Amino acid sequence: MIAAGAALLAAGAVLAGMESRAEATPSTLGFYPSTDIYGKGNFHLDVDTYGQALRTDFPSVGLTYGIGPERDGFLGRSEVGFDYFLFQTGGDSAKRLFGNFKTQLYNDAESQTRVVAGAWGLGSRDISLPNVAYVLASKNFKFGRIHVGVARSLTSSNVVGNDRTNLQLGYDRYFANNKFQFAVDYYTGKTTYSGVQPTIYYYVNNRANFGLGLFRANSSTLVNPRNQVYVCFDYNFGGGSDDVPDAPAPETTAPATGAPASN
Repeated sequence: MIAAGAALLAAGAVLAGMESRAEATPSTLGFYPSTDIYGKGNFHLDVDTYGQALRTDFPSVGLTYGIGPERDGFLGRSEVGFDYFLFQTGGDSAKRLFGNFKTQLYNDAESQTRVVAGAWGLGSRDISLPNVAYVLASKNFKFGRIHVGVARSLTSSNVVGNDRTNLQLGYDRYFANNKFQFAVDYYTGKTTYSGVQPTIYYYVNNRANFGLGLFRANSSTLVNPRNQVYVCFDYNFGGGSDDVPDAPAPETTAPATGAPASN
């Protein structure tokens, strides 16, 4: 699911006359990273697009890989990935590639609490990639999982906007025997990558899922169109079946959605 969204939205501001699109997809809730991390040896393929109604404006394809080493504690699990913008027109092809990484700082399976650090949307500032670094924590409750974190864009305010330090909030919950997942995530501030996105995911099996969401940017000036429909397909391969979730506990991993960083 992750995260391709944010980069696509931000990059579009330059390539499409201030129309914004999504970016590099680590494992995500909807638009932004989650504390999920793909298990060692797991490859995650994501195909994401943002657009209006049935129109596909900003498609991307990405691959994320879990590098382990699979243990609790500092650096106990990590992932790295990249995405590529499939622009229909405009943009230097060499600059359409952008990356992400994430690592575990703390994990306690008993309390279902995890803290991670990472970065997404890592790439050329010429296409407005935000180059966001973040620290994020989550805890599971009976009513669902809560995410709280802080993020900072390393790209110039002339490119992404003045509010480059952001609070991240997120929530997700599985239902209908874990066949569906509802997620919503939010960044504060008025930037090319800040907004809110509710998303529904349908899990075909423990390897594949489809997602449908709606991204609404905080700024109608920096992101145009402000409201964009998100559609994604995710597939996990390699690794073991326990590398993808059958329950919403943080010690399991969830398929990543797209930035405007991708799930």
